[in-house]
Amino acid sequence: MNGDQKLRRSWLRGYRQGDVELAVARSTLLQEQLQHELEAIRARANAMQTEIAELHRRIESYRKRETEMTNSLDEMRNRRDQLERESTARAQSIIGEAEQRAAALRTEGLRQVGELQQQVEQLLGLRAGLSAALKRVTQDIADALDRLAAAPARAVEQIPPHPAADPAPDDVDERFARWSDSES
Repeated sequence: MNGDQKLRRSWLRGYRQGDVELAVARSTLLQEQLQHELEAIRARANAMQTEIAELHRRIESYRKRETEMTNSLDEMRNRRDQLERESTARAQSIIGEAEQRAAALRTEGLRQVGELQQQVEQLLGLRAGLSAALKRVTQDIADALDRLAAAPARAVEQIPPHPAADPAPDDVDERFARWSDSES
């Protein structure tokens, strides 16, 4: 019973009926009010339970997504590492091939340079030989011209012509005139 309500006693039968009815009515109202509050609290508790269950479900969903993303990220890292290894191996292979080709080209170049040097040396030797031969021939021609110029004119007329080639005396003079003109 409520402490601020006092039931008054009636003479013969215990408590006054009006006070008891009022106390019962108040108790009933209070019980109904508490019942409504309890229902509202239960409804709120149920709503909160539903919300908590939804939050748990969402958290679980986020955890699954996090796991999937972590797995995807790990897979991508592994793929990246594999691609890096493959690209590094390919790059090393290309560099090795390029170095081999460069060495082969260098060797071939050096061989060709050696051959060219030999050819140049041969050409220089040929040039030197040709120059010496030309000097000798020029000297022989000059000596022959000097002898011809020093010999009497009759001596040339007395020389019998060669049977294989019978050059006319004018042709011989013309041939030797070229050299004798250049020397004078």
